[in-house]
Amino acid sequence: MAMRFSSATSAFITPQRHVQRQGVDGDGDVGAGAGVLAVLEERGYVNQIAGDRTTLDRLLRARRVAFYAGIDPTAPSLHLGHLLPLMVLFWLYHHGHHVVSLVGGATARVGDPSGRLTSRTRTAASVHETNSRTMSAQLSALWETATQYGHRHGHEAGPNGKKQLLDNAAWLGQLNILDFLGRMGNGMRLGAMLGRDTVRNKMERGDGMSFSEFTYPLLQAWDWWHMFLVHGVQVQIGGSDQYGNIIAGMDAVKHIAQNYGSEDKEGRRPEWLDGESKVKDDMMPMGLTVPLLTTASGEKFGKSAGNAIWLDRSLTSAFDLYGLLLRSPDEDVERYLKLFTFLPIHEIASVMAEHTKEPGTRKAQHLLASEVLELVHGREEAMNTREKHQALRAPSLSALRGQNELRPNTQGTDSASAGAERTFLPSSLVLNTPFSRILYHARIAPTKSEGARMIAKGGVYAAAVDKSGDGNRLDFVQLRDQKPSDVAAFAMDGMLVLRVGKWKVRVVDIVEDAEFDARKLDAPGWEEWKAIRS
Repeated sequence: MAMRFSSATSAFITPQRHVQRQGVDGDGDVGAGAGVLAVLEERGYVNQIAGDRTTLDRLLRARRVAFYAGIDPTAPSLHLGHLLPLMVLFWLYHHGHHVVSLVGGATARVGDPSGRLTSRTRTAASVHETNSRTMSAQLSALWETATQYGHRHGHEAGPNGKKQLLDNAAWLGQLNILDFLGRMGNGMRLGAMLGRDTVRNKMERGDGMSFSEFTYPLLQAWDWWHMFLVHGVQVQIGGSDQYGNIIAGMDAVKHIAQNYGSEDKEGRRPEWLDGESKVKDDMMPMGLTVPLLTTASGEKFGKSAGNAIWLDRSLTSAFDLYGLLLRSPDEDVERYLKLFTFLPIHEIASVMAEHTKEPGTRKAQHLLASEVLELVHGREEAMNTREKHQALRAPSLSALRGQNELRPNTQGTDSASAGAERTFLPSSLVLNTPFSRILYHARIAPTKSEGARMIAKGGVYAAAVDKSGDGNRLDFVQLRDQKPSDVAAFAMDGMLVLRVGKWKVRVVDIVEDAEFDARKLDAPGWEEWKAIRS
């Protein structure tokens, strides 16, 4: 079958003059003349390279190379783990390369079985469509803030640095099954597919492998072939659990390129083939995997692990995102600074040296939180959120009063939270109520019993006015055996300030029951309390 070749394949031969910022100061202390691959390795992004490392390094120095990273919209938001492959794209873009962010609007309907022993729960088509639109918009916004963030750190995109946002539903939704099997099927051997860890583990230790799950790597490979043909994409980036899929994709792209891409309607040979109709060495598909995001103890982050840190404000607010990063353990923070920021390596080392001298100030964690928020939500929101956290670390009554006056009008909302740091509760759920229940009503604890457990472990504090001072400074008192009648003593100007651990602070704004209902607010247990009262 004759193939039509896009002019975009000229991306394979973009000369060296278009590759920018190789080994410049600020990328990392890897030495003069170091390429972007050395920068990625020094910062900890490279887990494995599928292909020859020397060849990839040479290509990155010689010409613009096209990369892609794909994300299936199995949730309505990106999470912190998704930033790892995206950070690689950001670095490559700022070095003048061509990067593609791919939303798997079609493949999400199939479900990637990589690293799983159980099949994904079936999701309605309308949910997939909504997730795809939402994630595409989120990626577009993230690219804007990431570009601005990179510019602040001195990373200007080269004249031919290029970024694209694509959705594989655009081509997989129109794919002819006979065309797919004719080009892809003959080159994919069952023995190799059955021998992959994902297939073997799911069949031997999991709930079995469905036909759709078995074909997922083929659809992912077809994505690559489409982008190889149309956009000149040569390198795929994925998590470490994607290595098998990347290898399968490399084999598939090479097979189709050599067997079904020999010439177009005019008899012209595509640029990626040599005189023997073999893919040229410098145009071979390659892959790069990033490590899975874990803590120093090995705990995974992510939706499937149940502890995802979402990048959508409605799921994880900017205040909460800052707080979560602020609680990063000392043994993790240096690694996170290398992975999630554009800070130079020598600057990170300097900050860590200062942090070691005074770990209680958590200077490194504050820097990490500020930089990540700037990357995700923009500089202004990052600075505002940092100021809020610093104010609540040692809050004053006057500062809280000022915030209370400026609090947004939540009339018409369906949540009791008007911002992650402030929560509105009706007085009946606060006054003369056990503190363990207040933690539940304020969404600090998932259940009343968990609230009691948190207090019993000594991890919850309530703020009280320091009577020895000017009546403005607040001190935190550890909660232990306080009675419901003691709550009123901690309420100040209609506010109750609680702290969990060292850093998680919540301000509970106490409003009258009627006002709470009039503003259409809600809180855990409110409807049940009203039913009992009536």
